Amino acid sequence: MRQFATYFASALLTLAVVCPQAIAVGNANVPVTIYKQKHGYLGNLEVISTPDAIRISEGTNGNIVLAKGPDWKVTVYNTNRRLYYDMTLAHWKSHGLRAVWVMMANTSEWPIVNIGTEMHNGRRCDKYILAADPKARAKIKAKMPVNMAYGKAGEYWLDGENKGARERATVLFQLFKIPDAPNLPLELKVYFAKDSGFFGNAQNIKQDADKKILETLSIKKMDMPLSTFAVPAGYRRAKDDSEVTISKSYSNSLDDIVKDMGLGETFYNK
Repeated sequence: MRQFATYFASALLTLAVVCPQAIAVGNANVPVTIYKQKHGYLGNLEVISTPDAIRISEGTNGNIVLAKGPDWKVTVYNTNRRLYYDMTLAHWKSHGLRAVWVMMANTSEWPIVNIGTEMHNGRRCDKYILAADPKARAKIKAKMPVNMAYGKAGEYWLDGENKGARERATVLFQLFKIPDAPNLPLELKVYFAKDSGFFGNAQNIKQDADKKILETLSIKKMDMPLSTFAVPAGYRRAKDDSEVTISKSYSNSLDDIVKDMGLGETFYNK
């Protein structure tokens, strides 16, 4: 019996040296915050976070987005197709999910402005606005007031009670295709204006209006295994994230549309 125990301990030590995450990921639990959210076009989301990791379950289509420090490589996998694709954070920031077309790109230079903290739905939030004034960045740098006659192009309520690495929010906001902010959002509202805002005249806006595009339905804290932020065993690496998230025929259709428009692959998949 002693000889077997010595052999078993030696085997565990060898496993820990060869694959140091095998034991830690399988056994260790970490405290997480779980958000149940509803998004305007992505549907129901479950966002699980630690200070240095995030997992986003998108609707009912089986798509999961993972990222964690220190390298913040982003992985997309699909529980139905049992495929995954991983990429650098820089690559993810350049396009996000291929199946979601780049929207609101003209807002990328508008500054995110912190206007203080407030209680929102019983939780302390950091309040930000996405300023639509085209000269707002220069004005803020010069400590001049922003001309809000252009309207508040966006309002962000960020969770002030769950601080962590900025990269968590970067991953999430890239999925939403709206400008980045410092922390995880509890609520997002966009501003539709006749002559400015996210969409401008392209949507034939008849009057100024705002619309909530993200709301948080519930928040809870619990312990979950580290494997929550890892791809399950048995998944095959795909050629790109479109193979993971959309069907082959639909992927080919997108390729044809983009080619016909003369935009090329670099428009949405680099």
